[in-house]
Amino acid sequence: MLDLDLELPHSYEVDEIPDLPGTGPFDVPLLYFPRPKATPEHNGLWLRIRSSEGKSWVGVFAFLYESSPALTRVMSTFDPDHVCIIAKGAGYIVNTADPDIWQQIPIAPVLDVRLIREGQLLLVADHTRLAAFGKTGLAWRSPRLCWDDLKITAITEKVIEGYGYDPTDSSDQRPFRVHITTGESLIAPPVAIDGRPVW
Repeated sequence: MLDLDLELPHSYEVDEIPDLPGTGPFDVPLLYFPRPKATPEHNGLWLRIRSSEGKSWVGVFAFLYESSPALTRVMSTFDPDHVCIIAKGAGYIVNTADPDIWQQIPIAPVLDVRLIREGQLLLVADHTRLAAFGKTGLAWRSPRLCWDDLKITAITEKVIEGYGYDPTDSSDQRPFRVHITTGESLIAPPVAIDGRPVW
C-alpha cells in the first residue's frame, strides 16, 4: 500500500495505479520521470494525479533500486501545487499543474524525508548527507557528514542534529550538527594523519 502523506495544504489528488490497463492507452497523458533515453519506458511507481485545474495525467516515477531500505512515499510540500514523490529511493518534486516543471532530488538514495514547519523546508537524507527544499526549489545541500548510516535525532529552530557511522571512533558513531538555514556543517570534518580533511 502506498505511503501517502498529504498533511500540508495541497491543490491536487494522487492515486496509485495498482493495475495497468489490459489494452489500449490511458485516457490522459502518460509521462515518465526522468524521461527515458535508451528505451521508450522504464519501471517505476505509477501514479494518477489530478491538478487543481481538473487536468489529470499519469506519471511513472523511476525506481532507484529494489533492495531494502527502499523508501517509497508521496508527500505534500509547502507549495500547494507541488508534490514530493520518493520511488524506492529516487526522489522527485513535481508541479502537478504543469508536470514539465519538475526536479530530481540531488541526493540518493533518499532514506528519510521530513517536514520542517518553522522554516518551511522539506528535508531529505541519504547515507551521508542532507538536502532541503523550500517553496522555490533546492534551498541547500549539506557537505558529507559521516561515513555511512546517517540518522537524524533532533531538529530545533536552528540546528539539525544526528549521528552516523565512524569506523575511526571506538563508539562507531560520529555526531553531526547542521545549520537549518544554510546547510552548513557546524562540526569540522575529520582529518587524516597529515592534518587534511578526510572529505
